[in-house]
Formats: sequence, structure tokens, C-alpha cells
Amino acid sequence: MSRFLSLSELLSSLTNSVATLVDAPQGDEVVVDQVAFLDAGDLVMDLPPGQPLAEAYLQVGVGDREATDWLCALARDCPAADRPRVLFSKSVSAELRAAAAGAGVAVVAVHPQARWEMVYSLIDRITGHNAGRTGAEQPPALDTDLFGLAQSVAASTRGLVSIEDDQFRVLAYSADNAAVADPVRRLSVLGRQGPSGYMRWLQREGVFDRLRNSGDTIEVPPQPEWETRRRIAIGIREPGRQGGRAPAVLGTIWVQEGGEPLDADSPHTLRGAASIAARVIWRARRAPTSDALLIQRLFGAHGGGVDVAAFAHHFGVTPDGPAAVVGFGRCAGAGEDDELMQRVIVTLRLHASAFRQDCLTTMIGPRLYVLFPEHHSVDRVASWARQVIGRLGEHFGLELRGAIAAPVDGLADVARARAEADRVLDHTTELPDAEPVTTLARSRTTVLLAEILAAVGERPDLRDPRVDLLMDHDRRNSGRLRASLDAYLRRYGDVRSAAADLGIHPNTLRYRIRRAAELMGIDLESDADRLLLEIQLAARRSASGEQSAPGRL
Repeated sequence: MSRFLSLSELLSSLTNSVATLVDAPQGDEVVVDQVAFLDAGDLVMDLPPGQPLAEAYLQVGVGDREATDWLCALARDCPAADRPRVLFSKSVSAELRAAAAGAGVAVVAVHPQARWEMVYSLIDRITGHNAGRTGAEQPPALDTDLFGLAQSVAASTRGLVSIEDDQFRVLAYSADNAAVADPVRRLSVLGRQGPSGYMRWLQREGVFDRLRNSGDTIEVPPQPEWETRRRIAIGIREPGRQGGRAPAVLGTIWVQEGGEPLDADSPHTLRGAASIAARVIWRARRAPTSDALLIQRLFGAHGGGVDVAAFAHHFGVTPDGPAAVVGFGRCAGAGEDDELMQRVIVTLRLHASAFRQDCLTTMIGPRLYVLFPEHHSVDRVASWARQVIGRLGEHFGLELRGAIAAPVDGLADVARARAEADRVLDHTTELPDAEPVTTLARSRTTVLLAEILAAVGERPDLRDPRVDLLMDHDRRNSGRLRASLDAYLRRYGDVRSAAADLGIHPNTLRYRIRRAAELMGIDLESDADRLLLEIQLAARRSASGEQSAPGRL
């Protein structure tokens, strides 16, 4: 049976520096899933019958008198199952407490200096990480939950832990006793910056520079002037960066010494925690938005399948075609740079939107895609794509190929069109002399031939053992029989031209061709034997990454 975050768990995560429980008529194990701001619009109580309210409300912009009247109306007019579970308030009057008790709603006092947007963000993040857990499951894994990571680091170091982003905004922190949290710690978890003088002192002492430039922990001594306790800290650095520029700093983990000295192994703990936090923050920054995921599903990613009518209404595009899909892929040997491609997709989106405002762009894996709804002219799309490839090449130093799938029969046909573009890109990006922009119709010979050779190479039962005999002979004897056959077939049996290509005498080539035919037991005068041999040799070249001569298998 599923369970969500309880009020007691939520308050433990928030810590009493931010919020303390005042009353809980239904106990502190009530479920808290959704959080919302309580404003004047919520006081009207005109929700459709049976529609429940959020489990938690933050009393923002509403006085105690209005909130009290709202709670009384809840007790009178709203079924108990549909009422909120808890109200967070900075000014808890006796009348408010009494009305909340009558409505069965818990009251939590929020620190007067806490920023409401910070409290909302924290509650939303905490409940979001815990939603969907079952009683038999463990808490969220440390590599997905910064609050769980902060709590684990606190237990290992015996300190008070804060995890901040690169703008020193708190992302997560460990539970603590307010009596041992110094002023900087308290202000940080309340969503407010530390004293400006203390921040300037950190800058002057080079603390920020060391966090940026060092991959290890640094020591920050106590400062009586600012009433701070001893700290150790480590920068959270971009994961997986090898070569090129230095890894970006994504944030910082701070550990404040509490009521007892920090554990001697704390620096080692922080190094491991920084690696975990880096992965979490990096994934969160790169995670697509709900709109981006929806577009990717339209293109067939993540299982595909969208409600076409709802999608068209949401994005303001026509659901019916004809449309055009353009795919862009990097040429073979260009390497992979995900960060670069993230910048490229932004620039591509600008160019595509200038061409047609209702376009949709996305990146799936290493490839970029654009959908132009209701586009009738493939030639205009091709001209645009060639210009974009040139501009992206100049700006980012990229060599790209483009593939157009058109006409596309509306939004329902986009996934098929993307698959068609991928078929073209799979094979044209490997050819150094391929057209910069093409279609399946223009590249059908290249695409079908490559797919046929791939199918032959992937099926052992279609592999001719006679060619294996030839290749084994060449390996044992340092021979050139296979190369001689390749040249002979490439020149359509013209011995003199093939011998000139190899730099040998025509009689030498004739001998090699006879020897190869005898070894394999094939008849090179037979059209069928020659065709099969060409396919088999081409399949082996394709599997090994060798390039065929233009126009040949």
C-alpha cells in the first residue's frame, strides 16, 4: 500500500530552525503531498463538489482573521476527507489555533524571518522526493535525494550540513537543533544570505577561490565577530569532465561544527558526498521540462504516444499535415560533447523559430530535430537546413548532416518521420562526400545498401564460409588475394585497370584471381557468384568500418 510523506517526517526535514509544530488535532502522521499558497481566492470556497484541497497551505498575504474565518467555513461546509491537513503560519493567534482545531487542521509556526518562497520550495522538493514510496521500501537513494544525502553526511561527520548551488542558494540541509546552529546556518536555512560582512570576509580570505579551484575540502575557522562556529566545505564540481576546460563548480557542501567536534574522517566523507551531489545537480540541470518531454514523446522517444488533439491545443499547432521533420546529426569521427550540443540546440531553436514561429525543436540522444507543421515546400526546408548547417558549423566548429522527412501526415506521423530521418542520418553521416542535406528518396540506394550489408553482417547463417577461407589464407601467408579480388570486382573485371590500381603486373593479378577462385571454389564467370562475392566482401568492409569506393558495394 502506498504512503506519502507524513507531517512528522516533513517537519524533521525542515528542522525547527524553520518550522515548529503548534497543534496537530489528527496527529503528526497525517499525509502531506501537495502544498499551496493560501490567498484571498481560496477564501471564497467555491470549489466544485468533491474536489479536495491541497494537503498543506502556506498563509501568505492573508491575515489571521481571514484565515480563521476560512478554517471555520471548512469545519462547517467541507467534508473532513477533503480538508487540508496542515496550515503553515508566521502569526499564530489563539483564535486561529481554535478554528484549526475545530476543522481538524494542524498548525505549524514558521520562523518570522523565513522567506515564504524558500519554505514553499523546500516543502515541494521534500514531498516530491518522497511521493510514491511504499511502506516496504527504503527512503530515497542518496544518489537521487539531496536531503537524504545531507542527513547522511551529518550523521557521519557529527556536524550540521547545508548543500548550496553555485549562487549560494540552499538546496538541502540536515535536521538540527537550533541551539547549536550559528547565525549564518540559521539564516541560510531560512532562505536569507549570511551577514554581508561575513560574506566579504570569506571573499577576502580566498575561501570562494579555493572552493572553485580545489577538489578537496577546505577549513573555515570560527569567527567570533560573526558568532560562527568552525566549518569545513568542499566544492561540488561538474562530473565527468576530462581534458579541455576545468570542470564547472555546481555548488558547495558546508559542514558546521555542532555541539561536538567533527569526526576525523569528515574530509573523506565530504569528498564522496561532493561526487554524489554533483551527479544529482547535474542530472537536475539537464533534466528536460514537462513540455520538452512531451515533445520528445511526440517524436517517438520515452515510449512515444501522445494525445494529438491535446498536444496541438497545448502548443498552439495544427494537428494535421502536411508537415516536415528535419533531423541533424554530427558527422562520423566528430566525437561527443553533450554540453556543446546543449548550446547548439538553443541556437538551432532560434534559427528554426525565425523560419517558422510554430516550429517545435528537440534533442534526442546526440541528434537534433525540428518539426515544421503545415509545411508544403521541401525545397524551402532544404534551403533553410543547408544555411543552418553552415551557420552552426561556423559558430560551433561542427560538421553536421541533415535529413528531411516530408510530407509528414500531421502530428500523429511525427515519430515515423523521425525514424525515417534517422535511417538517412545513420548512413550519410559516415560518408565524407555525402550531401549536407538529403532525403530518403535521394539517398535510398545508400541507405538500403547499408542496411542490407548490416543485416548480412549480423546474421552468421548469411556469412559465406568460403570468404573466411580466403581471409584465413591471407592472414597465414601475408597474402593479398582479398585486396586483389576487391580491385578486380571494383573495375568490373578489367585486369589492366585493376593491376594499375594495385601497382602490380597484370599477369600477377590474373594469377591471384585464379588462385582465389580455386581456393574458394567459385566461378567468377558466373553473375550470381560475382554478385554474392561482392556482397560478402562489402559486408565485411562495413563491419570493420572500411569505406567502399564511390558507386560500389
